[in-house]
Amino acid sequence: MEALEFGFTQRAPVASTIIAAVAPLVGAFIVQRRQALIGDGMGLVAFAGVGLAFLAGLNPLIGALVLTALAELALVRLSRGPAGGDLSLALVFYGGIAAGYLFASRGGGGQNQILGLLFGSPLNLTWGQVGSVAALAIAVAGVLALLYRQLVALAFDEAAARASGVSTTGLVMALTVLVALVVVAGMSTIGLLLISAMMVIPVATAAQVTNSYRSMLWVSSAIGAASAVTGILIAYHAAVPTGSSTALTALSAYSLTALAAAISRHLRRARNTVPAGRNAALMSEDGTNTSV
Repeated sequence: MEALEFGFTQRAPVASTIIAAVAPLVGAFIVQRRQALIGDGMGLVAFAGVGLAFLAGLNPLIGALVLTALAELALVRLSRGPAGGDLSLALVFYGGIAAGYLFASRGGGGQNQILGLLFGSPLNLTWGQVGSVAALAIAVAGVLALLYRQLVALAFDEAAARASGVSTTGLVMALTVLVALVVVAGMSTIGLLLISAMMVIPVATAAQVTNSYRSMLWVSSAIGAASAVTGILIAYHAAVPTGSSTALTALSAYSLTALAAAISRHLRRARNTVPAGRNAALMSEDGTNTSV
């Protein structure tokens, strides 16, 4: 294919597909726990870490990892205190974006660099960076496989999981760390502001066409990977940002699936509804209903 003739067009789909396939695996648990926006909060904290790295002259990946780790600890603490739920996410969200832009501007981070991290710039990746993305994705997948049963119990009923002896505090912290790792791994490919979409939208799409939690995980991962490949091809041929086209491709898949599901439900209801005239015809002369 013409799009794969160059090195940068080979690296971009590899990195984007890897992280887009892993992101929904983590997203399935946060969606089930009704914490779909936690990825946005972590993304903006990672942005603050990147800005701090610019200021200190460090690798942006290191800054993002350090600050998201600290934010993860703070978020778990805040969520169990008076500033719980959405309030704790809002504190992290606004603090992250304000600190990130302040640090980046003071550290000499260029406008293009900042936009590339916020909205993704996979065409600028080196093979070493692709390797880093793959390593983080493999680590996330490995932890998910190891803690799968406990995470499922946590996602569906945290109180019951705690009563059965599961260390829910540790699991919540582990899940938040996994979200942070996905965000950091996706910042150069899909972008800090858009990687959260790839944790949520493929899960919402898969939930409409599957009937078990395990199958939803696999289907959502496949949808994420397909969205990344399709999004990059669209970006290449239409000269549009890759992160945006990837997220919009995933959203289009959700919209089409939702429409198909709505039509299917309407047709089932229509088949199951017996017209009033037919009901009357099925009544015997003595008033006994003879319909089957």
